[in-house]
Amino acid sequence: MSLTERIHTQNKFLTGERDLSTLMMDIPGVLCKHGCCYMACRGLVLSPISGILIITHGPAGCSYYSWGGNRLHHRPANARHDYYSYSFSTNMEESDIIFGGEKKLQQAIKEAVEIFHPPVIAVCSTCPVGLIGDDVQAIAEAAEKEHGIKVMSFSCEGFKSIPGYRLANLGIIENVIGTGQKNVGKYPVNIIGEFYNGRRAKEIARIFQQIGYDIVAVLMGDGSYDDLQSAQQAKLNLFSSDKVVADLVDVMQDKFGTRWMRFNFIGMDNIINSLKNMAGFFGDPELLSKTEDLIAKELERVKDSMDNYKLKLKDKVAVIFEDEFVTRHYQALLADLEVSPVTVGNELLCRPGQNEIGFLSAIESGGNAPAAQDDTRYDTDLEHYHINFPVSLYEKIKTKIKLAHDHAVRSNPALGSILISNLSQSETEQLLIALQPDIYFPGIKEKFAGVGAASPSCFFNADEYRFDYGGFQGAVHLARDLLMTMNMAVWQNDVAPWRRI
Repeated sequence: MSLTERIHTQNKFLTGERDLSTLMMDIPGVLCKHGCCYMACRGLVLSPISGILIITHGPAGCSYYSWGGNRLHHRPANARHDYYSYSFSTNMEESDIIFGGEKKLQQAIKEAVEIFHPPVIAVCSTCPVGLIGDDVQAIAEAAEKEHGIKVMSFSCEGFKSIPGYRLANLGIIENVIGTGQKNVGKYPVNIIGEFYNGRRAKEIARIFQQIGYDIVAVLMGDGSYDDLQSAQQAKLNLFSSDKVVADLVDVMQDKFGTRWMRFNFIGMDNIINSLKNMAGFFGDPELLSKTEDLIAKELERVKDSMDNYKLKLKDKVAVIFEDEFVTRHYQALLADLEVSPVTVGNELLCRPGQNEIGFLSAIESGGNAPAAQDDTRYDTDLEHYHINFPVSLYEKIKTKIKLAHDHAVRSNPALGSILISNLSQSETEQLLIALQPDIYFPGIKEKFAGVGAASPSCFFNADEYRFDYGGFQGAVHLARDLLMTMNMAVWQNDVAPWRRI
């Protein structure tokens, strides 16, 4: 089946010919852009927390794959917790799969305690452990009594359909949060979200400190075990990722009475609205005044740079190959720069009975997409559902890619999506050649496709090793990176040198 036929087939739900619940399901055994349960548990949630020594119970490959996840810029406040750069594994081999790996795990915990003296150990199970049935929970409980420290076990075997971040979050609530106390300020808050490095958390802390907020703990970011023990003392949980909506913040509200609020630190309007909503929650006029002053100061600081970059980026088209959690944040950021974003292949966006892409594609009955700050979920209206394209892009591709019908295309300069999953390397190249974007943001699978399609690319997660795109200054950093990438001399060659003969 050709790429055009695949796009046409996978968009049949636009005419009601196909149930949305069967759309874009992953094929077992075929590489997709999703992480496994283990990686979400160990990498997204547990890795950035200083003070927790993480042991991967499984083959060395899983531990190596997650080595250093989210810890590139992390430095523990306590020198005795200086084991963040190590990766610990029980290194299960063939004989352990046959006869069991429980003794290896017991020995690994013992060695970790004797050498590093951690206050807490987390054991993360991988796929083979779930298949052979090692009783990791019992071993953790026995080790806790033997060594006198907290030992948590996470049954996060990679093949599980349960999200790994949910397992980790609930485990932290049960075993960590509420076990400590510390002095907090007048406006204590927790920050919960995927910051991937310490830079964004530091930028948030800088802004919050100027206004008067006290950050009690950070989770799924640059946090610490000691701070998380006192997280129940916060009056407000701020989260920036939908991955924690249904578990961590809801459970904390039920268990500790901690209210929660969506906080988006990417995109000018998102930041401003979030800061004002926070001030409104606490209801202090002085806090609101400080918030307004800080917003005015920060906007003035970036105004000249933003105006300059907008002139150069206006009406550019960016194609995004990313999951919903990255896409929904960065669409607003690209809109700040007057770049028209189009999303491609967001497998995670479609769930039975839900419209997870409410603000990517508008529901015609309401006329506009739900705002990024809105927590409401809508059932998908198959009769009125449509795809949005920037006018400039649609004029380029309307003769190359056949969509379900003309009504599937609406002229919205800020929104757009093409629903197609699990693109191969060659299909990605074909799509990029057809779309001819000014720049594209690849996911894990698509990062090399732009070479064949001669399309400039930029990584949203480039903030892991360069600059962070969060905060007021983040838009300036992204704009600079976009222009540097698009203006590289290599992209000025219309024909490859070896094809000029």
